[in-house]
Amino acid sequence: MISPIEGIRRVAVVTGSNQGIGYFIALQLALSGKFQDIVLACRSEVRAMDAIATMQQHQQLQASPSFSSSPATVLPNIQYENLILGNATSHQEFAAKMKENFGHVDCLVNNAAMAYKHADTTPHAEQCTPTLDVNYRGTVDFTECMLPLLRCGTDARIVNLSSSAARLGQVSPELQKKFTSPTLTMEELNALVDTYEKHVKEGTHQKHGWSNTNYGMSKLAITAATKVWARQEPTMKINCCDPGYCNTSMTSGRGTDPPEKGARTAVMLAIKDDLPSGEFFAAEKVAKW
Repeated sequence: MISPIEGIRRVAVVTGSNQGIGYFIALQLALSGKFQDIVLACRSEVRAMDAIATMQQHQQLQASPSFSSSPATVLPNIQYENLILGNATSHQEFAAKMKENFGHVDCLVNNAAMAYKHADTTPHAEQCTPTLDVNYRGTVDFTECMLPLLRCGTDARIVNLSSSAARLGQVSPELQKKFTSPTLTMEELNALVDTYEKHVKEGTHQKHGWSNTNYGMSKLAITAATKVWARQEPTMKINCCDPGYCNTSMTSGRGTDPPEKGARTAVMLAIKDDLPSGEFFAAEKVAKW
């Protein structure tokens, strides 16, 4: 695993980290000893501060001699910074704050996302744009804002939270070839997402080979973006992962795994040595997309 470098403060940013899987990703990174600063990038300051207070209790317990034979001598700093994913101004302001405070970022975990509940009566076509604007377009724009800081990082990592709903087989073979093309660019990927959105609004998306899940398509596109970024940024490790079906507000408490288990693969991708780049992981190993 990555060893701290003397005199260098390693910084990890985790979006959507005041609850659920994101909370446990941030907590596990804080306890890993590999980062000196953990930034919770969230909408709600109140929830973020509550999360930080709880994390700090975990930190103190972990550092206690009665808990560990080798307690940590310096606990990492955990702080909050406002981020509204899907708001370009918020993305730019967040990146500017990170540059001002740290000058670099070493790890970005893109965990924040939204999903309509199964019981939601909003028509499928009306759910499409809000879902894509946050889960895909928001994540892409925010990541692009953060890339200059990551290029200044030490052993920089990007970890994108994908999903089992991102399965490649949900689209036609023709579309699969486009999404998996080794020469796919972000511009071409954006155009594919725009075309899906257009066909959904026309009511012709299934006829054109698209699936019938906006959330699944947003996460499929994030998986494809992971592979594009990995080709564009060969000095970084950029991967995505399926956290599993976890018991969180996103699943309305129906998930079968605890969120702390769902965090493990993302944390592994943030701290483990000798990893590939541009891969889809599940259960802490490379998996079929």
